[in-house]
Amino acid sequence: MEVQVNTLAGELCCLQGDKAWRALDVKTALQVQAKVPIAEQRLLLGCRELQDEDLLASLELDAQRGLALTLVRRSAAHAELLRLVRSGTQTLSRKWLARMPELVRGDCEIVREVLKRDGVALQHATEELRSSPAMVLEAVHRSGFALEFAAEHLREDRSFVLQAVQANGFALARASPRLRGDPEVVKAAIREEGAAFEYAADDLKGDPDFALEVVSAGGPGAMEHIAADLWEDPHFVLRAVQRSAAALEQAVEIKAEPTFVLEAVTWSPAALGYAAADDLLEDKGFLLAAVARHPACLAQVPQEPGFVLEALKVNGAALGFVSKSLLTEKTFAMQALAAAGREALGKMAEDFWQERHFALAALRCDEGSIGRVPKKFWTDREFVLEASRFQPAVLNMVEPEWLKEQKFILKALQRNACCIRFVSEDLFQNRSFLLQAMEANGSVLKHLPEVVRGDGSLVLAAVPQSGFILGFAADELRFSKDFILQAVKVNGYSLLGTPDPLRADRDIVLAAVKQNGLCLEYAAPELRADTTIALAAIATDPQPLMHVAEPLWSDQDFVRQAIRIHGCAMRHAEDEQLRRNRGFMLSSCELNPETICYAHSDLQSERGFLIECLAINPNALHFVPAAMRIDVAFAAAAKAHVTPEEGARLPSPSW
Repeated sequence: MEVQVNTLAGELCCLQGDKAWRALDVKTALQVQAKVPIAEQRLLLGCRELQDEDLLASLELDAQRGLALTLVRRSAAHAELLRLVRSGTQTLSRKWLARMPELVRGDCEIVREVLKRDGVALQHATEELRSSPAMVLEAVHRSGFALEFAAEHLREDRSFVLQAVQANGFALARASPRLRGDPEVVKAAIREEGAAFEYAADDLKGDPDFALEVVSAGGPGAMEHIAADLWEDPHFVLRAVQRSAAALEQAVEIKAEPTFVLEAVTWSPAALGYAAADDLLEDKGFLLAAVARHPACLAQVPQEPGFVLEALKVNGAALGFVSKSLLTEKTFAMQALAAAGREALGKMAEDFWQERHFALAALRCDEGSIGRVPKKFWTDREFVLEASRFQPAVLNMVEPEWLKEQKFILKALQRNACCIRFVSEDLFQNRSFLLQAMEANGSVLKHLPEVVRGDGSLVLAAVPQSGFILGFAADELRFSKDFILQAVKVNGYSLLGTPDPLRADRDIVLAAVKQNGLCLEYAAPELRADTTIALAAIATDPQPLMHVAEPLWSDQDFVRQAIRIHGCAMRHAEDEQLRRNRGFMLSSCELNPETICYAHSDLQSERGFLIECLAINPNALHFVPAAMRIDVAFAAAAKAHVTPEEGARLPSPSW
């Protein structure tokens, strides 16, 4: 690369340089070729003076002529003074510059060298230099407070002040009052130095929305200058903690409130480290509650083994935050696995997998553990059968001949119906085996091919074990009324797997509830309001009463029939007036004396009503409230209506 050097008098010389050269390399070459000392050289490119470290390759070059520079020579005295300044000490600072003549205080090179040591020395520079943006920025880099000595128009120039605070956040301290209240200028300052927020306008310090931006951008150094009343506002503090966990440290009163701290750690677990240490961080119950909110809270507290295990029980995901030194201890690691579940598996050492109970525990947690279980366990039938209970895929790891053994496979199916997916093709073609498989575990049906699920006799073999399995039968069976009738007569819960249209079939539902009254829950709504079906459902068990449609409980005839079967049916009667109705309750007592227990409290406390009940049905004595039994007048009246044997059961007045 050609470098042409000119002086004010004309062309000086032409140098053959390299793109890797810097301005100092050009000066060195000029010293050799043109005999100009480096200290006296000033190289200009256009109106710009090059600095020694400037790379020639980064400059704009003339495509034809290469690089054209202008050499301006300093005087020997000037060069010597500049050399002394550059090699000087901290004594060459503001005091030194203040003693210099104006010629020196106006020399940009000398002043720049002084400003590199003492930015505030700008106050002694000439007005021209204090009006130079580049010179002021040089001073601000060293000391933000140097902005005070910049020309007034620069301190009022928003664009320039933005550059200044980006170079040194403390420049905000000497910006004009207007700009210290400018949100963008203040944010730029605290991004460079958080503590600079101290010099922002008070209005900004007390603005909640701006304060939150300060929390995000300025860190702890800025947060301590946010208005004190904001740190007393829980809503503001919570929003601040979501942006920076350290914000909680500033809320002196709130950080001691357990409920608030728990809410805070839900959003930012690191905030736990800033809670009131003397109180909350020593409260075991509180710390467990914090871990339950967020597993990372475990990393914020001392990890005593007993506490860690309790923490893993409340939140297994906390295992990822347990100290590695704890997990290297075998006994603790096993306990951690039991407490945390599958989250623990990735932390276990290889030798742990050699233990039978650990391998089983791992398989229970995660199917992915199959690949880490030692081969020795796949030859242990009992181990495989136990593991198949929760991971049927372990059958892929065993001797293929085992999958042809009916006895072994049936044992596996009793533990998990999904094991049917892994049996040999020979057994799949064996109808006798499939029948045994259905009897062993009805859920096997849902894992069989479509053609098998369409075999009525096989499906019926599964129904006694699990009525809902009918939902996995082939559609031609599920939509066949004759087949469904057979199924519900075997297991009323087959109604659960029956299509909606057939759940509304009266014959099917009636047959189902006769087999098992509780399946009334799965009948169509209109059939749950059918008197015959409802009575058939509750014939042997009171539990179906809760599934009887509401309209029937307003029908006195139905209620009478229901309470004849179960006195507790009275509890479901919708009309409270019915339980207040003296005549109705007396007739109900005649049918079933248990109904006294569900009469309105006014009747239960009326001696005359209870005596009438005894007259109608002496067995009502068993259901008379205890408070009335010890009533002397009632006891005397009751003797007239009950046998001596029943009367002997009455408590004496003294009781």
